[in-house]
Amino acid sequence: LGEIFTETGLSDAAIYNLQEATKYFGETKNPQAITYVSLDMAKAYFAAGKYDDAIATSKATITEPQKINEPNIVGMCHEVLGQAFVAVNDPATALGHFETALTLFTKSSRIMEAARVRARMGQVYALQKKFPNANTYYAESLKTFQMLSDRLNESATLYAIGKLRLDQQDLDGAEEYLRRSIEVTEDIRRAPTTSDLTAAFAATIHDRYQSYIDCLMRKKKTRSANELAATAFELSEKGRGRSLMELLQATQTSLIPGLDRQLAQREQSLRQSLTIKQNYKISLLSKKYDPKELAALDAELAQLERDYKQLDESLGKQFVAYGRLRQAELWDLKRIQEQVIGDEDTVLLEYSVGADRSYAWAVTRNDIVSYELAPESELTAAANKVYKLMSVRPATGTNTELQQASNELSKLVLAPVADSLGKRRIIVVADDVLHYIPFQALPDPAGKAERMIDAHEIVNAPSASILGELRQETARRQPAARVLAAFGNPVFASNYLQVRNADAGDLVADLSPDNDRWRHALRDIKVDGDAIDPTDIQPLFYTTRELSNLREIAGEESLLLTGFEATRESLNNLDLTQFAILHFATHGVLDPRNPENSGFFLSMVNRNAQKQNGFIGLQDVYALKARVDLVVLSACRTGLGKDVKGEGLIGLTRGFMHAGASSTVA
Repeated sequence: LGEIFTETGLSDAAIYNLQEATKYFGETKNPQAITYVSLDMAKAYFAAGKYDDAIATSKATITEPQKINEPNIVGMCHEVLGQAFVAVNDPATALGHFETALTLFTKSSRIMEAARVRARMGQVYALQKKFPNANTYYAESLKTFQMLSDRLNESATLYAIGKLRLDQQDLDGAEEYLRRSIEVTEDIRRAPTTSDLTAAFAATIHDRYQSYIDCLMRKKKTRSANELAATAFELSEKGRGRSLMELLQATQTSLIPGLDRQLAQREQSLRQSLTIKQNYKISLLSKKYDPKELAALDAELAQLERDYKQLDESLGKQFVAYGRLRQAELWDLKRIQEQVIGDEDTVLLEYSVGADRSYAWAVTRNDIVSYELAPESELTAAANKVYKLMSVRPATGTNTELQQASNELSKLVLAPVADSLGKRRIIVVADDVLHYIPFQALPDPAGKAERMIDAHEIVNAPSASILGELRQETARRQPAARVLAAFGNPVFASNYLQVRNADAGDLVADLSPDNDRWRHALRDIKVDGDAIDPTDIQPLFYTTRELSNLREIAGEESLLLTGFEATRESLNNLDLTQFAILHFATHGVLDPRNPENSGFFLSMVNRNAQKQNGFIGLQDVYALKARVDLVVLSACRTGLGKDVKGEGLIGLTRGFMHAGASSTVA
């Protein structure tokens, strides 16, 4: 169990279970079993970022396998030690451990392990700026990974070589290796493990696209500026969709509306079978093998590939959403200019945040201009400062602090692109920490208005391609028969008696700081999905008035579901396509670490005072058929979620867009 938890990223659970396993195996007096558990513990500590514990545990583990003549385990201990010393910025010590591990793996003909260690040694030499050594070790490991058909580690090593070429200012070489890394990555179905190089080289999908973009933008200074800027922009668009697919596959999350459970399980089973067989082939090729066994294994893999491709194509035809995720359509620059921007008074502002430098593209109807911005660390510090000040209740001095912080952030993300902001409408495609910032509230760098919203219409989008897809789908829809469907003022344990016994008007209460009872009745949201207590939820202020005002504006044909009628069942059974606007006035919950646990609450108690499930989670939102023009989430922070590098926030707003909503307000 501990090993499984380590592989799935649940480090705390891994450490706990391995500690328990250590007790049990200690009673067996089996030195080999005890050693394996201890090695797994060292790996778990490393995965959890507890590097001192990983070093201590690895050192304590080495003694026993040396006694019982287990050189491979000794080598694995040295490999973990090398990784840990790299993490604590001690490359010289790390290199010594890697050299020992390489010697042990080579003597015992562990080809795969030896190649992995060579790649890690290449990384150390790269950190030490010893580029010739790094090139040599990377090249040797790459040759082995290609021979073993280990495309996962091949792609990670190609990425590492590309990064190395960037450090050497060899932009043409960097472009070649980074391009190949992405090409290999696109065809990978094997899931990475903690033994693979993806984590060591930070080689996620987004990292590879970001480095490729950085390479092209640096080449822009020496070659055709517009051509390379356009290519880099299109890469940014493609990388966003690919990052989401990587997240969903890594978390085994199925967020496909209407996808049959058995088909989803079949897809997951085939993907897992491919991973197992591919891993076995790598293991087989790394030692002496029977050619007949390899031929049989290749035949099995070929059949699994055919089965997976057939199922994949079938799912794509049956379920449009699945096809969108698997084959995210890339809109090229020309198509975006013609169909997303469309007029002379709109500019698309797309950001790409990078460790060494960031970029922005300003795309208009007939032109594209690129800008170099500050690195991720500077943007993160400035954005976090603004976000924290915006997240707290105003107090003496905070308005001045917020104004200063907003000015600083505006200088970093808007002032460099000020020449391109002379349009009425600005479509913002943010990245990384910039997703958490309302651009509407930032100072206008041109000085024409106090804030951007005073002079511009700001539209936020996850990507230009997705915005284009949404607009196309909206254009094909028939006008909605009714204007509004609204859910609000649901019933919780705290207000059950009030709702049952009285047709009360608005809730009016003592808002003094000492009134604990109304502490959670403010229009706010929990920012920790694990800590939410349903019995702690209080009714929101003024939702009755809010819904009444909506009815007055939208007309009597509007559908308002409140109190006991505002339920999961009502939402799931309602034909949302009949409405233009879908409005929710209720509490929400945000779990930034596990976005699938985010959601909002409808009635948690029925008329008979019995508890019921009123939570609408992110998976429920994705499963809705909400092809409406507008979704309004009337609660704080419902626009947030987990930032997935390159793709954007996986939160409620993104969920409703996936469910078919043309736009959301949160």
